[in-house]
Amino acid sequence: MAAINKIDVPGATCHWHCLRTQTKREHIAASILSKNKRVEVFCPRISQVKKTRVGKKRFIEAMFPGYIFAKFNYNEEHRLIMHSQGVTRIVEQGGRRVVPEQVIIELKEALPEGIIAAPDPSLEEGAEVELVSGSLKGLNGKVLAQLPSGERVQLLLDFLGREVQIEANASDIMLAQDKP
Repeated sequence: MAAINKIDVPGATCHWHCLRTQTKREHIAASILSKNKRVEVFCPRISQVKKTRVGKKRFIEAMFPGYIFAKFNYNEEHRLIMHSQGVTRIVEQGGRRVVPEQVIIELKEALPEGIIAAPDPSLEEGAEVELVSGSLKGLNGKVLAQLPSGERVQLLLDFLGREVQIEANASDIMLAQDKP
C-alpha cells in the first residue's frame, strides 16, 4: 500500500510519524487510516519467495514488520490515530515523534509502486539447492545458471557418485538449508 491520500488541510502543520501496528496487521491499519483525508499513509512492502508445505510461493509482506508511516497534524489527529484499528502506538525516540521528511521521500523514490520484489535466492548461481518435487525429489545440487526463459535453471547434481548436469523448473527447487 503506497502513499494513499494527500493531505488537504490548509495551514495544518503535518509531519511524518512512525506507527507501531499489531503483528501482521500493517495493511489493515494503513487501509483504515487512509480513509481519513487529513492523513497520508505509506506502508512499504516487499515481495519475497518462501517455502511452504506445497512448494515455493511468493508472499507480499510489510518491509518493516509491525510499522507503517503516516503524515498528519499530531495535535489534531493523534487521538484518532491511536484509536484506529491495528495501531498500537506512535513511536517515539528520545522524545521525538517525527520522522524526517527526507527519509520518507527517499523510501518512496526507491519504491515507486510502494513495493519491492526480492529475488528468489534459490535461483542465484552457486546456490546450494534441494529438488522439492519430481522424480529427483530430495537430491541436493548447485545452481550453475538461470536459463533465458527465467523459469528454468541448470543444476549440477552428485548422482550415484557422478556429477550430472540437469535442467529443472525454478519452482521445483529450494535453498538446501530452507526446511519447512
